[in-house]
Parts: sequence; C-alpha cells; structure tokens
Amino acid sequence: MEEPDVSELRLIALSLLSSVEKLRERQIVHHLLSSLSTKPRIKLLRGFRGVGKTTAMLQAFAKNKDRALYFSADHPIVKASGLYRTGKAVINNGYSMLFIDEVHTFPEWRAEIKALHDEFPKAVIVASGSAPLALIPERREEVLPLHEMDFSEFALLKTGQEISAGEEWRDEEKALEFIARSPESTGLFTSYYRVGGFPFSLEMEEEKAMEGIYNSIRKSIREDAVFFLRMSKEKVFAMENLLNFLATSKPGELSITSLSSTLKVSKTIVYEIIDALSSMEIIRVIRPYASGAALIRAEPKLLFFHPNLRFAICRQLGKKPEIGAVREELAVFGFEERGWKVYTIKGSKKSPDYMVERGGERLVVEIGGERKKGAQLKGFNKGLLIRDHQLLILVSKSSKII
Repeated sequence: MEEPDVSELRLIALSLLSSVEKLRERQIVHHLLSSLSTKPRIKLLRGFRGVGKTTAMLQAFAKNKDRALYFSADHPIVKASGLYRTGKAVINNGYSMLFIDEVHTFPEWRAEIKALHDEFPKAVIVASGSAPLALIPERREEVLPLHEMDFSEFALLKTGQEISAGEEWRDEEKALEFIARSPESTGLFTSYYRVGGFPFSLEMEEEKAMEGIYNSIRKSIREDAVFFLRMSKEKVFAMENLLNFLATSKPGELSITSLSSTLKVSKTIVYEIIDALSSMEIIRVIRPYASGAALIRAEPKLLFFHPNLRFAICRQLGKKPEIGAVREELAVFGFEERGWKVYTIKGSKKSPDYMVERGGERLVVEIGGERKKGAQLKGFNKGLLIRDHQLLILVSKSSKII
C-alpha cells in the first residue's frame, strides 16, 4: 500500500472550507462540537442522503482546524492507502481529531476505525456516511442523528428570519397570534413542507430540488439496500412499489396481508422491506399504544419520514400528494423532533389520529384542516385538535442557528 499524502489531504480539506464559510451553522454543529470532549471517542453522524452531514462536518472541522483534519473515505488517497494507514499518518502528523466523511464506502471501516481508537487513546474520530443502514452504533460509538431541517432552520437559512417558536402549537389562539407577528412565515411554510427539509433546496428551484430528493431515495434503495442488506432485484422492485403506493394513498393503518397481495410478494418480504425503509429513514412505522398480544396483532401506520419525500415521489408519478397525509407527516416529524413518542390509537374507525407521550405527559391528538371539528376527540382527556397554523409552530423546534 502507498503511504498517504497527508499534505495533499490537508490542502483538500482547507480548500473545501470555502464552500461553507458563509453558511450559517445548524444546531447539529453545536451538538457535534459539544460532544467532542466527551466519551465515547467515536462519533457517528448519521442521516439520510442530502440532509447536510458533509456541511456539518466541515463546519465542525473549521472550528478545530489546528488540531483536526477532514477527509473523505472515498478519496483515491484513502482508497490506495487504507483507512487505518491514512488515519495513523494523520495522527502522527499532529492531528488528534479526525473527521471522516462517506465512511460507509470503505470496506471494513468499523474494524479500521476501532484499531485507530485503540492505538491512539487521545484521538477523537467523527465518522459520517450517507447510508444510515451502515452506521448502526456499537458499544464504543455515539450516534449523532441528523434529520431534515425543521421549519425554523429552513426559514433562517432561507431568509434570515428568526422564528422563536415554543409551545404555542398547543393553543389555537396563541398559534394565530404567533403567525400574526410573522405573517411572511405562512408563505415560507408551503415551500418548506414541499422541499425545505433538505438544505440543497435553499439554492434550487423547487422542481430541481424535488428531483434531487427523489434521486436520493432511489440511490438509497438501489445501492444501499442492495449493498448492505443484500436485497434482491425482486425486493428492490417491491420497495419502490411500496413507496409509490404509500405516496399516493391516504394515511391509515395498512394490512400486511393486503400489502402482500398488492405488491405480489410474501408477507415475510413485506415485513423485511418495511424494516429496511424504516432503517434508511425513508418511512416511519407508527405502532399502536398497546402492549402484549394487542400490540403484536395490530397493523402499523406507515408514513414518510418527512413530507418532502412524498412530494418528490408524487412528482415523478405525476400525482398530487394527499394533503391529509402531508399534515400527519408534518405533525409526527414535529413531535418526534421535540422528543415525543408517537403511537396510533386502536378502537373505533373514528378514533383520534395519535397518542403522543413525553416525560409522563400524554396527549391525544387529531390532525386536520380548518373544517375539522374534532369529533374524534370526544371522550378522551387531554384531547388536542392541531390545525395548519399550529403545525407550522410544531415543526419549528428551535431557531438557534449560529
């Protein structure tokens, strides 16, 4: 193997900083920087393709460039020398912090990073990759999840407008007062739920942004699922058909048996591809608030991880997304980003949409437009009807971007 050219890697890393020096930092950069002084010393920055992992890595590197080096595992220098030999040479050149991007592209990356971790007890290693499937944490690793942007991040990066949203989503009147103070936010919100979860949409026309999101979905299925899960062509085809079916359907619990019939694959394969799509952070599997046999027998509700994914697929199919599904995906995204656990509610056909739980507090929520009256909430304590203006605030977790 060749000896790695650390000076060349350093030159490349410093040159890349110009691409991020004028960009505001998302909150993940603060979390990443804070974690560098804590154990475990291996950090995994994990997220779906295109959510901003490389930008966050470079911004964190910029704050530590005197003692750190950024490089990509798919660079020819690294491929020729090996990840372990490259990392060792970098550390021996005086850098105690490694930011390694696209780590999932390097075979046996985990074993080589572990060897660096064990040999250099003061080294901190931050690894990132575009395949969440590959970055399942082990004992010596800490995962830093990076998801699509919330609305406050999008608004600030897009326009410089700071949205300081708190818990106003709980009360319709407070939500209306909040939006009245920021009337321009409603126009931005439409762009946000269509494409604005992905940072690359900030400088793109909407149609091109949707195409970019769709390409990320397709690449995840056709490359990541095949490489990491050894998915057959039949299963890849079924995954794509499942997403097309989901993108053009109203939200609701889905029968595994009916999905098996629709997709023309066995129920075992349906379970397998649902688990894969969930692991890739393309869909969410929402299970009922139940336990024991009731939980096992119940059918899940499937939603896209973020509505941007639904819009991208519908554009390819020439279909209009179902607005009820978009609302529910926004709500679930907002709740989970705020630390709530989300469940469906079993019961009558007119049961509320979700039960959410955080820190001992439980709420029963119904998601709907302005015509929704909340009849499904009758008989439930702490029932909450969430309309569109409340959704805007619910997905505005924080505006603290540096």
